[in-house]
Amino acid sequence: MSMLNEVKRRPLEEQRDRSFTGRVREIIPWKGDSFKEILRKLIFIVSVAVLIYWCCTAYVYFFGSETMINDHKELSELYNNPSSDSQTAADPQDGDVPQDSGSSNVQQGGQTSPDQPAVAPKRLARFDELYALNPDIIGWLRIDGIYIEDTDELAIDYPVLQTTDNEYYLEKDFFGEEQDYGALYADYRANLTGIGRSSNVTIYGHNMKTEYYFHHLRDYNRVSPTFVSDHRLINFSSLYEENEYIVIAYFFVSTNEEDDNQPLFSYHNCVEFNTMADFDYWYKNVMYRNYYKTDIDCNIDDEYLTLSTCSFEITDSRYVLVARKLRPGEDPSQYTYESNPDRHMPEKWYKANGKKVPEDDGPDYEYYIPD
Repeated sequence: MSMLNEVKRRPLEEQRDRSFTGRVREIIPWKGDSFKEILRKLIFIVSVAVLIYWCCTAYVYFFGSETMINDHKELSELYNNPSSDSQTAADPQDGDVPQDSGSSNVQQGGQTSPDQPAVAPKRLARFDELYALNPDIIGWLRIDGIYIEDTDELAIDYPVLQTTDNEYYLEKDFFGEEQDYGALYADYRANLTGIGRSSNVTIYGHNMKTEYYFHHLRDYNRVSPTFVSDHRLINFSSLYEENEYIVIAYFFVSTNEEDDNQPLFSYHNCVEFNTMADFDYWYKNVMYRNYYKTDIDCNIDDEYLTLSTCSFEITDSRYVLVARKLRPGEDPSQYTYESNPDRHMPEKWYKANGKKVPEDDGPDYEYYIPD
């Protein structure tokens, strides 16, 4: 029987052209191919092309490119070592208040007085060269003490951009070039003109495997009071002033309603705290999910900064770091942190990790209610 099968196979083997040309003819359409054979080859070619494209896209998204690294070094040099140390008048930008509105004067928190005209702030000189390259720049974000592994390069030390939507810089770099790794950008609804500032500014960035952009936000995921204590300060300079913020919270959240047994927390939509109800919703939900407990007090009059990046623990999830702007004369070292074992995680996270989904009353625990 085996000999008979071998005899039957032999003609097929003999018909197969094993030369280079023969191999090519097996893959691409060739003269004399039937319609069915041509269709099969075309489907194969398209499938391979799509696979190669997505592999390249995924690689650039996760690992970046030499262009990204060189651009980062160039921009960092322009910001940290500016060629001029004088201040220049701010250029008009979309949403800026005119220099003479004829009716108001800036006060703390963006409030105005009817006595004097508003005065446009001056742009910090260190932004001049960066602004000339891209007027969409609205600030610079830096976290000291967190480095790219085996280097002395800060892991989070980037320009922050802003435009009229939250999609543009998702896949465009600082120079507006199409790049899957995008750039850091502030929510388009946030006001950072210097004559008024939103209650909460959210900045988005990709979580890249090369440790660039917001990859190291996940370091706060260690639930380590020591780590968050050692890296509690965030420097975020707008075009008009340098400010420091102290970390008050870190949490993990899903963006899908069906992934949790609690209502979806739309943290990214919390931009203005116009009422105590606005502030309470945001603050209680943040603290309900907070990996840490701390004695840092917060109120509706403070300014907040939110950093957001993708998480891969479950699909469509985010790591979120929240900080409060330091008050004049405030000593950031006076505060303490401890782990919060009762933090709320999405229901899908518990199930994915083989844990029982806890029952609770939602974001209304007494110790989370602000004074």
